[in-house]
Amino acid sequence: MLERLPAHGNSDRSLLRLIAMARRFNELVTAGAGLTITELATQAGVSRSYFSRVLRLSFLAPDITKAIVQGRQPPEFSALKLVTAGRLACVWSEQRRQLGFN
Repeated sequence: MLERLPAHGNSDRSLLRLIAMARRFNELVTAGAGLTITELATQAGVSRSYFSRVLRLSFLAPDITKAIVQGRQPPEFSALKLVTAGRLACVWSEQRRQLGFN
């Protein structure tokens, strides 16, 4: 489990920005009152594609998010790896495996 991963120093600012942006985009969707993803992306000042890729990160397993915030992600894990991971598994244990947090 994630609790066994050693801390490897400081939290990664790029990862922290992605997590914060994912939460912000999720709030935009929730408050969007029927706006399309394209309209929400325009409102956020990003492309539709980027909005969608970052929005999905708001559905990360809570322990993955916590590990990132605490700087306990695997050493090879990066913001680029996270944003380009493709479709995330719906099952949190599969997300852990997919992203190298197992």
